[in-house]
Amino acid sequence: MKHFTYPCVVALSFLGTAAIADPCVSATFDHPLEGATDVVSYVSDVPSAYFPAFWQEGIFDGFKYKMFATAEATVRPMNPNQDWVIALTCDTSEQACALANTGLPPADAIAVAQDIGQCLLGIENETVAPTLPVPPQQDLANTNETAETQALVIQDDITCGSASLNEATDVATMQRLLVMAGQDPGPVDGFLGPRTFLAMETFVTGANWGTSIAKVIALLDARLCEGAT
Repeated sequence: MKHFTYPCVVALSFLGTAAIADPCVSATFDHPLEGATDVVSYVSDVPSAYFPAFWQEGIFDGFKYKMFATAEATVRPMNPNQDWVIALTCDTSEQACALANTGLPPADAIAVAQDIGQCLLGIENETVAPTLPVPPQQDLANTNETAETQALVIQDDITCGSASLNEATDVATMQRLLVMAGQDPGPVDGFLGPRTFLAMETFVTGANWGTSIAKVIALLDARLCEGAT
């Protein structure tokens, strides 16, 4: 795996008219996001479902960001005591992005997510913003309530956590447990990606491809099976 570090701000030039093209960081993600600092671009020697071919991370307007060649991104706070996260998923064919947040991100962070969405979609006109629907707080509450109900059902059945599942892989088992714990890892497909990492961070800070899946499963089992007899 190769990486390139950009320690200073690098400005990019944009045209004044709307145009759909490669992401503003280039198709290979080796151009820093305009206005970002501490930028590092990565390329996977052997792209796979587990490793997107290109991705980039850095600091933009006081927030940490990661953006992937899968047209996904995350925005996080610099302050480790703040626990909000914004997850962005864009559809280049529809030229729209969906935004999901954990916690209560500030308005400035949502603006950063909008800018990154424009970049991923290749929208060069800053007046054209992608669609970023923010899930209502009530929907998040309902999700948590559903997960708590699922956990209670598992406890009532005595068999709980991973012992109650029959997924094909450990990653799929972990994703299913994350859903049961009230998180959103994306599709339960056995593949690691930004949304799965975001859900994993509830239990392991800074979750990434090097995080032990067995460790996360054990933590989820402990949470879901608490009080089971």
